Amino acid sequence: MTLTSPRIPVADEEAARELFTRNGWGDGLPVVPPTPERVERFVAASGLAPDDVVGVLPEQGRTLSCEKVAVNAVAAGCREEYMSVLLAAVRALTREEFNLHSTTVSGATAPLLVVSGPVVDQLAINTSYSVFGPGHHANATIGRAVRLVLQNLCGGIPGVLDKATFGHPGKFSYCIGESRTANPWPPRHADRGVPADASAVTVLAGEAPINARNDWAAKPGPILATIADAMLPSHYTGGCVLVVIGPLHAAVLHRAGLHKAAVRAELHRLARRSVADLKRAGRRPGPITPEDETTE
Repeated sequence: MTLTSPRIPVADEEAARELFTRNGWGDGLPVVPPTPERVERFVAASGLAPDDVVGVLPEQGRTLSCEKVAVNAVAAGCREEYMSVLLAAVRALTREEFNLHSTTVSGATAPLLVVSGPVVDQLAINTSYSVFGPGHHANATIGRAVRLVLQNLCGGIPGVLDKATFGHPGKFSYCIGESRTANPWPPRHADRGVPADASAVTVLAGEAPINARNDWAAKPGPILATIADAMLPSHYTGGCVLVVIGPLHAAVLHRAGLHKAAVRAELHRLARRSVADLKRAGRRPGPITPEDETTE
């Protein structure tokens, strides 16, 4: 196997970490030095050649090779078996319809990875307590590798191309798994035409999560009303909302005979604001008129 990335001699691993920090190749946390031996193992685990192109950014004239992705995966602390998920995520991110350059390289959102299917159990991706939080190696390092790819391969350097005013903590790592045992409905990827028994990665440009807390209701109505209320502060500028439902609430909705389409329809009905409210919040221009009191 022939690697083509530049090799920089350093005294030891501590010196390698300092090199990453000094050159702005990291995210502020310590990195695992991507030695040629480590990178070769990750490329071999992918089943691809080092120079195989995984994604293209035509706006920047950049190509993302398997080797370059592997370098950042090593630096992020991934295990080599995570490469399949990471490469799938990079392919999704660089598809034209995702619009990576405008959404997550230079915006206030971060790529949120939702991993579903058998690979979730194979890689021990967390789908349970603190699913958006710390403590799970696969979630943390796969999400972090995506961040390093965006920064080092796609130019998303904070203050340079990434001009987000505030950003959010998901820019460190933003990766969750979908439970195969606590989910009463078909997996997320089945909604998108992927066979239900396959593994997949769904990627979207996500802002910081909003918690819709309701631990007292045992009927669908109050649960969905709580979720819809949490959806209302979202930007009225297009895009979509990803609703992540915990197992207890999912069980209540399922027992009531609600499938995912019905849940979506009810949330769409409930999560509405009047034009007047949007104008008061500064999300729509112009003076408030009596007709504005209707909902959108």
